[in-house]
Amino acid sequence: MPSGSPLHAVIMAGGVGSRFWPFSRTHLPKQFLDILDTGKTLIQMTYERLLAVVPEERIWVVSHVDYADLVAEQLPGLLPAQLLLEPERRNTTPCIVLASKHLERREPNALALIVPADHLITGTENFAAEMKAAAEYVDQHPDSLLTFGIRARRPDTGYGYIRYDAENGHSGFYSVMRFVEKPDLPTAMEYIASGGYLWNSGMFLWRNQTMLQQISLHAPGIYAAFSGYTPATELSKIYPLCESISIDHAIMEKADKVVVRPVDFGWSDLGTWASLYETLDKDIAGNAANGPKVELAETNGCLVFNRSNALIAMQSVSNLIVVSTPDAVLICDRSHEQKIKQLVAEIAKSRGHECL
Repeated sequence: MPSGSPLHAVIMAGGVGSRFWPFSRTHLPKQFLDILDTGKTLIQMTYERLLAVVPEERIWVVSHVDYADLVAEQLPGLLPAQLLLEPERRNTTPCIVLASKHLERREPNALALIVPADHLITGTENFAAEMKAAAEYVDQHPDSLLTFGIRARRPDTGYGYIRYDAENGHSGFYSVMRFVEKPDLPTAMEYIASGGYLWNSGMFLWRNQTMLQQISLHAPGIYAAFSGYTPATELSKIYPLCESISIDHAIMEKADKVVVRPVDFGWSDLGTWASLYETLDKDIAGNAANGPKVELAETNGCLVFNRSNALIAMQSVSNLIVVSTPDAVLICDRSHEQKIKQLVAEIAKSRGHECL
């Protein structure tokens, strides 16, 4: 890595993981949980992956104020100054601008690698190699905004997609033609058949100053809200001024020089129960069971996730998601799992936030 462009990594860790209810809760969301029984939480796995890419003093975590103690407990190597705490959840753009303004004061020439805290990546060595190659590319093309596209293995309706110019690339980097929202199944099948689409990973790498320039151009309100930022600034006065918007909608869909690196390092965003189902081992009937006390008979295509002391017995059912925790049970058709977030919102209205 050229000495003039040090690479820093920013972990986004402020979400509530509502699509993983009832296992993921507001007070203990999925990035702080050991979902796969590995002995490590998702944020711990993310942090360890990054240590192969950047030194620990260049890793930053942006999270919500409510999770300060969780981050400190699970990442004891992280210094207090490396934890940036948001007073409100305003989607990924204010989160990234906060980290960018912080980096601007510390390292004006920094490259910034932006990663969510709750992704699963099994090919860690390949991940490190890809991140280093991407950093070299951005260092040589400082006006580019780089995103990572996952080589799609199936027509998944749970991911956004990136359409890219697959015929014309430079050393494995390609121009992004457009970002597309989560499609229906026929559209997803068309995307896969065309060969010109990748899953949108939600991971990015860019020169920090380039992103700040793009923020000033395409999200001037948020940029203005952070104009006087210093580490001592009361963020509670800034965040109410910020629009709640994702970095894709605010910047990536509007910027001119957006490139994608197609990668394949065993990635899953673990954003939904369906994505966990794809990750877990399955029996001959296509059932994925995680946890004790599960009995299945004449049952196929089901995900059963048991974190309670209850026995879950299922007879002659198909394609269900069944999640059991000590105080809540979720039963959902796998084909409708995208509606879980809406269900959680309805539960909050009818039963109060103490159920979340």
